[in-house]
Amino acid sequence: MDIPASVFNEDWLIVASFLLFILLGHSIRHANWAYVREHTHVYLGAILFASIIWILRAGIGSTLNFHLLGMTVITLMFGWRLALLAATVIVSIALWRVEAGLLAIPLNTLVMGGIPILITVQLLRWSQQHLPTNIFIFVFVNGFLAAIASSVAVVLTGSWLLWWTDTFSAHYLQTYYLPFIPLLMFPEGIINGMLVAIAVVYAPQCIPVFDDARYLRKYEDD
Repeated sequence: MDIPASVFNEDWLIVASFLLFILLGHSIRHANWAYVREHTHVYLGAILFASIIWILRAGIGSTLNFHLLGMTVITLMFGWRLALLAATVIVSIALWRVEAGLLAIPLNTLVMGGIPILITVQLLRWSQQHLPTNIFIFVFVNGFLAAIASSVAVVLTGSWLLWWTDTFSAHYLQTYYLPFIPLLMFPEGIINGMLVAIAVVYAPQCIPVFDDARYLRKYEDD
């Protein structure tokens, strides 16, 4: 879902821009740049892959569209700071193609990038504290379920914003847009879950939050 700048009061767009500016400043200052230098090709490849799946979209008009996000696996691979930087680039590329307006980039980044990043990080912390340290649980909860929850949250938040600004009526959204949530959330979960599963099996070094000593040691001991 792309939220054009024209549907919002300029004050709200400035607030969103200021908030994103603060978060990006913090991210640039505290991001793990050593990890990026070591995995530059992976980081740039993830941005390119996500940009492509954002561009390959379908929907109703120029605003109510459907596309995969891919932010869950990016967050698990690079952490929330680098994921937010990646989301800003991805949103900028996607919105540049549809000419949604420069001021639309911060708001869309916070909604379509910030929400999935927040959900993924919080679900990871919760699962590490309350669930068994099992590789299958890691993939299913932090890959599959986190991506599904992120997709649903983004669609609902975007729909609420478009209804709140009187861009679309609640009846129109409930009739022509929201019923398609299942068609979006399950592919999102499957793709992110598969990518996480492949990474933890063949390249666990690409997902620092997946600790071999924590998730696999008990199997080696057995």
